[in-house]
Amino acid sequence: MTAKVPRQKKLREAAPAYLARPAPVMYQVTITSKGQVVIPAALRKKYNITPATRLLVSDEGGRIIIRPINAHELVEQLRGSLAEGPDLVKALLEERAQDREREDAKFVRFR
Repeated sequence: MTAKVPRQKKLREAAPAYLARPAPVMYQVTITSKGQVVIPAALRKKYNITPATRLLVSDEGGRIIIRPINAHELVEQLRGSLAEGPDLVKALLEERAQDREREDAKFVRFR
């Protein structure tokens, strides 16, 4: 004889994993006539958003995504991004050498 399992427990075990996750908390905000949005205090505290915090706003698949970015994260994202490009210091030094030669050539004419 098998033990009887309550019906509710069977449903929970059979439910997909995405149903087991808690629902995201959503806030309703209003846009002012100047296009400004107030971020709820709970989210400002959670993500440490202060008046000096910069936000990244992007359009992703019909959604407006607002993400706080801090200076450290920004520097980390940019680190090494110019390594593949031309050597700007070398190009500047070559340009200055050409300018010097051109100026010297002007004075040679007057000797």
